[in-house]
Amino acid sequence: MRRFIYLFVMVSASTVADTIDHFMNIANNIPQMEMKADQQAQAWARSARTVLILTSESIAETLTLSNETAKQLGTPLFCLPPNVQLSATILNDLIQQTYRDISSQQSDKDKMTVSQVALLGLRKQYPCQQQAAAVKPAAVQTGAWPGQQINLPTTH
Repeated sequence: MRRFIYLFVMVSASTVADTIDHFMNIANNIPQMEMKADQQAQAWARSARTVLILTSESIAETLTLSNETAKQLGTPLFCLPPNVQLSATILNDLIQQTYRDISSQQSDKDKMTVSQVALLGLRKQYPCQQQAAAVKPAAVQTGAWPGQQINLPTTH
């Protein structure tokens, strides 16, 4: 029974973390819930932290595989240094920092997916040399779905 409840909490929390505003709401509530003496709050904080790490791990694996494919085509999405492994913890921190750094209207950035914010953060944190020279101000990249566009940060 305990496993079923734990699984239900994880699944229900992960379905809410589809947009960055939901992801950040969960991330921002974890410290508050950890400080409460209530055991339910403590359990929620542990489950929420696990959901964020699992989400980040899934996104990290997906972006790593996508980047490998893009490298083979000669246009990598980002370039990790040889000694850096993209882990769930690193990406989780990068997602949260990138969200705070995005300079657009709150409603616009809250509609972004967690994956979009992760990709923006990776491109900014780990730019490729040829990519840095090729990116123009206010670049727009076509998204995965027809008609979807992703505004990319400018590289200076």
